[in-house]
Amino acid sequence: MNRKIEKVPPGGWKLIKHSLSKMIVWFADHNVRTMYSIDWRSRYSKFRNRETGLKRLRKKVDIYGEQASTVEIYDKATGQLIEKYIRGEKKEI
Repeated sequence: MNRKIEKVPPGGWKLIKHSLSKMIVWFADHNVRTMYSIDWRSRYSKFRNRETGLKRLRKKVDIYGEQASTVEIYDKATGQLIEKYIRGEKKEI
């Protein structure tokens, strides 16, 4: 496993500022919610792992299921769409 030790910012990792991915959820009742990935194990962890964050976001997709009409997961650095779900089913992009 290729891990790069990162310098932990003072006060630890911050959710919106240091997340590697974000998820936008459009609910069936027309509410919209943005969530950010937690790519670290603890606030002062020396490693950020994109796959850890994506796994946690996918878990949320499973929890919302049919309640979410559309879910899109983006790379925060590039803005590129990583995954898309419609009514809990993963769609090809």
